[in-house]
Amino acid sequence: MIRPGAREFLEKMARVFEVVIFTAAMQDYADWVLDALDTGSWISHRLYRQHAVREGPVYLKDLTKLGRELPHMIIVDNVAQNFARQSDNGIHIRSWFDDMEDTALFELGPILEKIRALGYQDLRVGLKEVIGGEGSVEEEERDGEAG
Repeated sequence: MIRPGAREFLEKMARVFEVVIFTAAMQDYADWVLDALDTGSWISHRLYRQHAVREGPVYLKDLTKLGRELPHMIIVDNVAQNFARQSDNGIHIRSWFDDMEDTALFELGPILEKIRALGYQDLRVGLKEVIGGEGSVEEEERDGEAG
């Protein structure tokens, strides 16, 4: 099962960003999943658990390992602690567990496209201005929910 909108999201993002997958999964499993997902060759590079830094039970994703400038990178992860080393670069997205009504990627795509369209030289500034200080798509959703 694939998260709703995943292929469309990858295709759209690959038009405006370099798409790199950085997963804490083991490489064999991750490649099996990504090969099934990436039917249009939208993913340019893949990093796996062996590229992450283990701190206790968490595998931190250190963006400096990508060899790109930090102002030009955004990381999207369902575990905010995973991008703690570069939290200004991160967007926390809710986890997905087989909910075929999930809309997270449909909501995230336009946010990332807006950041790109506004021409931010430093994407971290774009994240703060477009999403807000929390760097979380979930925070925006909770703001609009009755509670």
